[in-house]
Amino acid sequence: MASTRKAAETFTRNAFETTLSSTFGATDTTATVASTSGLTSPCYLVIEPDSATQREYVFFDGTFTSTQLVTSTADNRYLTGSSAASGLSHPQNSVVRMVPVQQVYEDMFDAIGQVVDVSYASGTAGTPKLAANLDANNNKITNLTTPTAAADAANKSYVDTADTSLQASIDSITAGTASQTITITVKVADDGSGSQNVFYFLSGTDSGAGTKSSNFTFQVGFKYYFDQSDSSNTSHPLKLSTTANGTHNSGSEFTTNVTTSGTPGSAGAYTQIEITPETLGTAGATKTLYYYCSSHTGMGGSGEISLYPTSTGVSLGLALALGG
Repeated sequence: MASTRKAAETFTRNAFETTLSSTFGATDTTATVASTSGLTSPCYLVIEPDSATQREYVFFDGTFTSTQLVTSTADNRYLTGSSAASGLSHPQNSVVRMVPVQQVYEDMFDAIGQVVDVSYASGTAGTPKLAANLDANNNKITNLTTPTAAADAANKSYVDTADTSLQASIDSITAGTASQTITITVKVADDGSGSQNVFYFLSGTDSGAGTKSSNFTFQVGFKYYFDQSDSSNTSHPLKLSTTANGTHNSGSEFTTNVTTSGTPGSAGAYTQIEITPETLGTAGATKTLYYYCSSHTGMGGSGEISLYPTSTGVSLGLALALGG
């Protein structure tokens, strides 16, 4: 079947019949007939339909005149149902009749098959599947419902609502009326000396044992959640202080906007600090904090936390300078 027919809209006419005015040879592509009145190209016709040995189905898709039928290629001859696959020559006065609907329906399904999976190989009847990418040709897809599954398409109303909600969250953070929480996973392990445990930290896409003596930059508008649920945290409560090594170095625990919950080493245990103007203190008096273990000295290593009121130079409020 010629590919030109797969996307062609074919035309039919009830009870059309004419005769050949001259011989239509075995390889000819133009048939001269008594009349083409009422026919529109392209269409299917059958020549000598009543002869079991001469019958031939032809797809005529060229430009018709009042007495000529044209097919663009010899491949459009000898279609399914013909008496032979080649070699048929039709004499003058042979009957030419409108083709039965089988070929038309086959072409319809071929054309539909360019858009949807009509074989149902990837679906079932009633749930057609696209056979190729959908080009809306600068038109709208309308009446799209609200998405529920991850792979569902989204309508404008859904996107607008999500955008408004996201912008409101961003505005709240910017205005200082809400905070974004950043989770930092805490683990405990030896620092390599064989005699000193220290805190190790992971955040974002980090994996593995974590990094010790991490230097953090915390920003106003964010909460920093130190997750101590890992079992290695057992008996190692993480605390904050304005003094390195905290209470082990004559310092005191820093508690402004700091909350703790649970038992380190158990599910749900954490220490969290929210950075607000109150956390920073008058004129930004609190610029640096140090993490330490309230039960054991030296566990903060050389790490520290820098506090900043703005996001200048800071990505998502958290800059990790990972040190050894």
